[in-house]
Amino acid sequence: MSRKPSLLASAIKTAEQPAAAAPAVADITPLEPRRDRSVQPAGSYVAPSRANKTARTHYLPPGYWETLEELSFRTRDTQGKRIPQERLVAEALNLLFTKYNYPLVKS
Repeated sequence: MSRKPSLLASAIKTAEQPAAAAPAVADITPLEPRRDRSVQPAGSYVAPSRANKTARTHYLPPGYWETLEELSFRTRDTQGKRIPQERLVAEALNLLFTKYNYPLVKS
């Protein structure tokens, strides 16, 4: 019966091969430029509520998030539906923009 080749031995041989085996700089293809994140690839689904919107993460103390959740849970619109946190944050940002004399963003 013959022995199986050692994986360690083959790895060492590969590592010891001369540098000439490495591809030349001219042989390396340039990286593909980054695609715009707002453009969705064909066939991918985007919920209508998220169309033409971007997500950002902000690190805030837990008290902010807890208060926002409570406010969203307790407030209702004219139809009696709960107001989503996204809408409350948009309203708060428009108040901030007004304070600093920036134009309001319409959603």
